[in-house]
Amino acid sequence: MTTLPKNEEAQLDDAPAAEEPAGPRRRIGWPGVGQTVLSAALLGLILHWRYGYMAGVGDHLVLSAVGRHWADPSAFAGDWIIANAPQPHWFFDIITWFGAVIGHIGAVYLVYWIIGLVVFGAATSILAKRWAPEHPWVATVLVSVIGGITPWWLLGTGSPMLAIALPGVLAGFMVYLSLAALLTGRYRLAGTVAVATAIVHVQQGGVVGVLLLTVGLVELFRSRPRRPQWWLFGSAIACFVIMFVSLRARPVAGNMNDFAQACQQLIPYHCEATSWPSSLIWQGFALVGLALATVLYMTRRTWPIWAATLALTALGLAIGVAVDRWDVPTLGVLAQGLNIYRLDVLLMPFAAWGLLAPIFVKQRVWVRWVSLAVVLYFAYEVLNTHAFEPAYPLVYPRGGNWIGVAAAALVLGVLWVSLGRKFRFAIPAMGVVVAGSIFMSMWNSTAISLKALDPTFIPDTNIRVWGEAVQRVVPPGEQLVAAPLGPYVRMVTERGVVADCKNGPYGGPAWYEYQARINALGGFGQCRSLDAAGFNNLTPSQVSNVAKTYNANYIVIETGQTDDMPGLKSLGWTEVLGPVGPVDNYIFKAPWAK
Repeated sequence: MTTLPKNEEAQLDDAPAAEEPAGPRRRIGWPGVGQTVLSAALLGLILHWRYGYMAGVGDHLVLSAVGRHWADPSAFAGDWIIANAPQPHWFFDIITWFGAVIGHIGAVYLVYWIIGLVVFGAATSILAKRWAPEHPWVATVLVSVIGGITPWWLLGTGSPMLAIALPGVLAGFMVYLSLAALLTGRYRLAGTVAVATAIVHVQQGGVVGVLLLTVGLVELFRSRPRRPQWWLFGSAIACFVIMFVSLRARPVAGNMNDFAQACQQLIPYHCEATSWPSSLIWQGFALVGLALATVLYMTRRTWPIWAATLALTALGLAIGVAVDRWDVPTLGVLAQGLNIYRLDVLLMPFAAWGLLAPIFVKQRVWVRWVSLAVVLYFAYEVLNTHAFEPAYPLVYPRGGNWIGVAAAALVLGVLWVSLGRKFRFAIPAMGVVVAGSIFMSMWNSTAISLKALDPTFIPDTNIRVWGEAVQRVVPPGEQLVAAPLGPYVRMVTERGVVADCKNGPYGGPAWYEYQARINALGGFGQCRSLDAAGFNNLTPSQVSNVAKTYNANYIVIETGQTDDMPGLKSLGWTEVLGPVGPVDNYIFKAPWAK
């Protein structure tokens, strides 16, 4: 029979003094501030190393137009997407507007991203103090480093671990902080952060509002006498009100069937589980399994809160994936329409904590070794996740020899704590080896490279100069016909386009109109396959008819489409802009335009 030291036996029982859910106010000490800053810096370094910090690209092609239009009404004037299907992220529009007004969108976005990193660091510091009280600095470093190399995509949703300023990135880290506060009894902090999350990202705010309500009910029913956690309930109601008002002002989808159709035709990687490889689904659930390994940190007092947050989230996600994957009537469409995959974001940061649980938890020896075997297997599966991965951060395919060194260090760390040795530098040394091995694997990777940080909005100077040239020849308010796979055209020119594959509504009349526009431009197949053949195969006459139908007086001809130029000229179109520097694009003006 294994005998635990007295201090470890105590951890397995109730610990009311340490785990009191509504205890006195806690002061933030300098170690907590230092851990927060260190965590933010490490995560920022790894994410920038992995992706390269970006501004004015990616999802900014969708999310930055409205704020810029507010700052300068001539920018994107008459744009069909802004008029018919703006995104619900109104707070990010305000951030963009402010950056545009002061003329420094890039700097404002960089600060926005750094705030998210600090939020992540604060959550990690709070959990490190509670879950790894003997080695909080080691835990802070390892969670930050491991978190930075987790897959960017999990069962339909992108990770907040990205090097770009987005509502989903900041909100994902805020959800992590809110959950950390719930799991450590800081209910006022949890509620406050949850309301802020709803402002930043209405959907994530609604999700965390449900968790606040659930934890509030758990505390209500287990307290004697009944003592409602009014702060939790009030914060949850505030989250729901913000979500309701925001979605009424800017509906995301007309109805669930419309959204399900959009999932199938436009964004299957987000919410069409039938299109995902079985291996990818299993690898996604391996990451979920790592997050659920955090149950090892729980005591009898705290496990109900864990069950009401992380376990409930994992259960909802599993049910949603299953009914969507198997096309269960009604329920499959419901899962898509509710965008159940947003629950992924709540679990991602906790995967790193789950991997480290055998090191930091105080459990019986056999529990440590069994849990280590389980989390290492899950980690192996996660390392195999390559689909939809734009920047695999390690030596391909599974981290190479350096990740083997990291795994060996974890095994030795578990061996050390299992033997009860008191050499205080053993666990820090293990942490140095694990973190160092990850950095070495990244250094040896050919898929990524560390570059200088460039916060410039639209960092490609050539594309930016081309966009400015287009603005000089295409008056404000005019619309462009461009290939749907060229969403950069709209952002750099500040001119509306007929439609593109990235700026799509998800329901209602705008969805039906959008379908007609994309079909006229070559169909949705090109959006899914990322092959511009659909648009390129249109004849000059067809392109001209599309322009006339949708009141577009200008056409953008990109590299690979120049064979259409003689045909357009024969129809009366005139070239008004040729190549600008290395950007080999042309702008043609319609014969009917003034």
